[in-house]
Amino acid sequence: MTRRLPRPRRPLSADAYIHHATRGLPRAERLDAAAELRAHLTERMQEHQAHGFSPEEAEYLAVRGMGDPQPVNRGLLRHAFTHRAGWFTLAALLMGGLGWTAYREWLPPREGAQFGPMNQRDINALFSDTSAPRGTYQAVTLTYPRGTKAVLYVTVSTADQRYGPEQVSLFSKDLVNDEEQNFRGRIPGSYRYQERALLITQDVTCDGQEHSRIFMTGFGLPSPFWNSGIEITSGPRGGGFIEGACSNPAVRLHQIRERLNSVPPTTVTRTVRPSGENGVLSLHQPLRLNEWRVLYRLRVDPEADPNTYSPMPTGPASPKARGTYVAVMPLDHVPNDTDGYSWGGMTVGFKGQKPIPLPPLVTGTPGG
Repeated sequence: MTRRLPRPRRPLSADAYIHHATRGLPRAERLDAAAELRAHLTERMQEHQAHGFSPEEAEYLAVRGMGDPQPVNRGLLRHAFTHRAGWFTLAALLMGGLGWTAYREWLPPREGAQFGPMNQRDINALFSDTSAPRGTYQAVTLTYPRGTKAVLYVTVSTADQRYGPEQVSLFSKDLVNDEEQNFRGRIPGSYRYQERALLITQDVTCDGQEHSRIFMTGFGLPSPFWNSGIEITSGPRGGGFIEGACSNPAVRLHQIRERLNSVPPTTVTRTVRPSGENGVLSLHQPLRLNEWRVLYRLRVDPEADPNTYSPMPTGPASPKARGTYVAVMPLDHVPNDTDGYSWGGMTVGFKGQKPIPLPPLVTGTPGG
């Protein structure tokens, strides 16, 4: 096997060397640099001819003595982008900038409910809402799926009476107009309507009995892709908070009397707090069309109420268990809620439409 020798490079002429060394310079600077280089090469060629070399040999020796034209060219340009790595760096920066722009302009945010702690923007919104209680809030960013036309917010609580109906507060929001305003002039279906919900447990007293309910506030997130001027609102939102001590669905808390071993014996009463209170989840859960997603749930300890008789074993599904929650459902249509809604048997419904089943009141997971 024969090995082919590399083909020798053709030597540069004086004109070719000057062309390579001054490439990329502005016209005036290139002419000045070319004249200076040509004068230097001519001087060296004359020196070589004086020592007996032919004109061709003198030109070759003068050009070779100047070295590689690329370092001379970089020195004249005075920046690094004539180097191959410099061009690669510039290309990477341009591609990264174009990719980020394409992501923001053409790709929608991830659908679902992103649970997490509050941020500074949430705190600012709470301080501007005088009705909001202070404490640890569960924050949720709601990114509704494509095709969402309306949203249902519901708060459901167990009734105080064992055989009484559940307590329900329902609110619907039409998103069609908001989407037309927020995403006008953009690619249809490229974006998702987003809201930020803040939830916390709030104590109330109804007829001398302590209850817990869920306070919900929030604001709409303006589209980062379009300055629509959408208002950021804070205050009563959804099925979360209604003025009045007992008008909003709430869950009655258990009160336990304990006899202390004191002299003389004394009896004290304490209230059992619900599980799920002040809990903050950090996870992402899906939001699907026409399906409920529980955002915040409280569950009263089923073991702690001695005044409620249950022939069944105690536990989350026991008749002793009580609960309250806030849930949201994205709809693929705008509901006919002009005549209000009806509820019963853990279903809600609008006139002329099929009843919608509600999530269970209590589960084994306080936030589930």
